[in-house]
Amino acid sequence: MADQKTAEEKLAALRELVANARSMPMSASCVVNRQDVLAAIDDVIDNLPDEIAEAQDVIENSSDAVAAGEAEAERITEEAKVKAAEIAGETEVVKAAEVKAAEIIATAESDAAELRREADAFVDSRMASFESVLARTTSQVRTARARLAERSNLDRPRHEDSESEGAEAGAGAGTTADLGISDS
Repeated sequence: MADQKTAEEKLAALRELVANARSMPMSASCVVNRQDVLAAIDDVIDNLPDEIAEAQDVIENSSDAVAAGEAEAERITEEAKVKAAEIAGETEVVKAAEVKAAEIIATAESDAAELRREADAFVDSRMASFESVLARTTSQVRTARARLAERSNLDRPRHEDSESEGAEAGAGAGTTADLGISDS
């Protein structure tokens, strides 16, 4: 998977495609190859499920680590109980065993809690990174859609509204086809 680009890298390439697009004369609009942009967007969409699956794997692996830590803590606790029962005959030995068992239990619980905190912090950082990628993707898609909507208003067919045609003719405005500019 090292040779595949992440969704974030693909979005950066899409942004670069739009940023380097040929500018329209006397306009903030630009001309981009529709197939290139749609292919780039589809590539990002196709890659997102893979990254979501990777994040899910991270969550599952951290859950497994927490479960293993809890199992280890339980095993240590059971061992402490068995050892305490074996030496229960002498009062001082029993007291010492109870102290040792309590220490082992406390250590095991502390270790399990630390493992849980570390796993939660790791999962949280991966989820925050994924949230950031999704936020950037959403923002870039909104921007692209807004630009497409703006362009659609420029390319409205002339026969739609005869009144607006008269107003456009009076204002000197026309479609991009009138200016000799292609859609692709």
